[in-house]
Amino acid sequence: MNAKIAPIKKIAAPKYPDQYAVELDQLLLAHKPLRWRSAPIAGTVLSAVVMLGLAGCSDFGTVTDGVPAPPPYSPESSATGKSPPYPPTPFFEHGNGIGVYGCNAVATPVFLSEDDAFAIIRDEFARLELTVERGGGRVEDIMVPVVDLGHDDARKKFESRPGSIDLDFSVDGKHIVMEYVSADDMREWSDPDSVTASVTSANFKQAARTLNDSLNAADLENTPGVFYDPAEMFNGWEQGIYKGEEKEQAAREQALAALRAQVKDFLEWLAGQGVI
Repeated sequence: MNAKIAPIKKIAAPKYPDQYAVELDQLLLAHKPLRWRSAPIAGTVLSAVVMLGLAGCSDFGTVTDGVPAPPPYSPESSATGKSPPYPPTPFFEHGNGIGVYGCNAVATPVFLSEDDAFAIIRDEFARLELTVERGGGRVEDIMVPVVDLGHDDARKKFESRPGSIDLDFSVDGKHIVMEYVSADDMREWSDPDSVTASVTSANFKQAARTLNDSLNAADLENTPGVFYDPAEMFNGWEQGIYKGEEKEQAAREQALAALRAQVKDFLEWLAGQGVI
């Protein structure tokens, strides 16, 4: 009997999920968007989609329905030692991020410090057994925001100038670095001549967006993430009675929640790209 030998054009996918699929499934489900968490059916559908879409053999290069299975993150997979080429990091927007202060402003912002940001970032990454450390290295020859603190110009599009930046945080054992745009950063990046009035407005969100674009354009060995101070505003007066401490605490809780949402979105994106 003369049998013809022909190449296999298609390999059927196994009916069981591999280890990579299971790990990523659990990671994605742990960080699904807040708007889905109140809808159990959305979580069920997400779980089914992830498991069906990623089921297959775990070896890189194995074909599942004609599409190579995604490899686990490994810096060694690159001959240069750099992290694999991922798409630009999105900008994660939660919180107004514009703080107006000075003169006789009725409403004032609550600023979150770098320590506040570190505590939130550290806790969220710790849920995935990842350790966040202070310091993310220095990035030279990058375009940094030029901040205009003038009240009338704070909402305009930011310009950039060549400079350098010392990133705030990094993840132990991973090619991930992060920057938190704080009030100190805004003052450092500001033009002294931009403050011409007694009322100052700091646009944290726009500065962070500008920096995020610059880091994406730079030739970094790490995946960057940029967060910003939500700068929640509060009015300490209520019907002629001053309730400053109570209102300030409420605004602070809102700001912390908005910043935490930024970090969770970053984690979800990292998981989807296979960085973690």
